[in-house]
Amino acid sequence: MPIQDLQHSDYRIRKLIGSLGLALPILLPIASNQFLASISHYYYSTLSSLLFIIILSAFGLFLISYKGYKKDIETETISDDFLTNIGGFAALIVVFIPTVCEESMSTYISLLCENENLPLFGHNNPTLGTIHLVSAGVFIFCMGWMSKYKFTRGRNTKFNTLYRRCGTIVFIAVALIIVGVILEKLHIDFFINNYYVFIFETVAVFAFGVSWLVKGKAIENIVAFKNEVVGTSENDNTENKEDS
Repeated sequence: MPIQDLQHSDYRIRKLIGSLGLALPILLPIASNQFLASISHYYYSTLSSLLFIIILSAFGLFLISYKGYKKDIETETISDDFLTNIGGFAALIVVFIPTVCEESMSTYISLLCENENLPLFGHNNPTLGTIHLVSAGVFIFCMGWMSKYKFTRGRNTKFNTLYRRCGTIVFIAVALIIVGVILEKLHIDFFINNYYVFIFETVAVFAFGVSWLVKGKAIENIVAFKNEVVGTSENDNTENKEDS
């Protein structure tokens, strides 16, 4: 791939996406004070619904704004911009077409379902639920594709193994969710039957969150900040010694 310069705004977007990826599965259970069957079910819990909408909307807008590298015609068929646009619009669909209200593993949400007292775009429509599930899968899959195949093309190759492993983890997590859905449809119970979607979604989101943070030069920024603080401290100590 020819050497290209990346816009500074893209580095910031990478760090923001990575930070959101790490924050999403942590903040939602804390805000709701409970674990639900999936990340998407937090849409129906009062405080966590706000966080869910804000974070997923931010994901969508940041991904649509992200440009990345221009497509190498000789080696690539899909550009960074095209892939992140797909992921961004999929994230927005996840927000505007939430998952079905049922089977959330929450008594409070179950009562909302029974009374049909659903918030905003809440529903119990199986077709809309399928659209939501597919959109969530597309969003996570695009993030994994970026990690495994797009982040490994740059001049700095020291983190390529990390990017590939993160991408692989994302793909495995998506595959395990699909397997879980199939087993559930076949009425086959397994040891994490009630929370498997949340568990594998969390694994996938953490994996791509780490890769986006690293690709956004978060580690370099932390090291530079540390060196700056240490350098300032040393200068202050030198000045104090000279004054004495």
